Amino acid sequence: MMNRNQGFTLVELMITLAVLAIFANIAVPAFDGLITRNRQQALMEQVAAVLNNARAEAILQRRTIEVCGSSDGKTCSASWANGWLVRAPDGRVMQLTQLPSHDALRWSGFQQSIRFHNNGSSPISNGRFYQCHEQKVAWQLVLNRQGRLRQGTPAENTEKASLCSQ
Repeated sequence: MMNRNQGFTLVELMITLAVLAIFANIAVPAFDGLITRNRQQALMEQVAAVLNNARAEAILQRRTIEVCGSSDGKTCSASWANGWLVRAPDGRVMQLTQLPSHDALRWSGFQQSIRFHNNGSSPISNGRFYQCHEQKVAWQLVLNRQGRLRQGTPAENTEKASLCSQ
């Protein structure tokens, strides 16, 4: 009977590792892009949920509800990049959301804050939320005067790319 050593040679192991390294170099950037797109989608859905909830609260409570950007988590500011506040008319904070620094949410509208009236409308608070990625608009949510949201189309995102070059 023959005594044969079974196993892999060093050359076979090196070739296998080289092939795995090539696959890893291809997969990692694609995976990074997937993570970025998922974060963008999650932020868009979070903004939509907060605005829809604030509008519903304004209707249910029959009073004005304000949503505004906040840099410090206590007061309203023009910047939405760090998060936002949902406030009652008496100034009481109903909800506070703080964002990680990489999200960079932006708002372009007639006023710095959004006010939903007791009928759900936001007549002077219309505008758009958007997020930039690589000098392009990754997504945008458009708020109309009736207080309703819609997602921007890819054509609108391309058209508004100049917002991201500022």
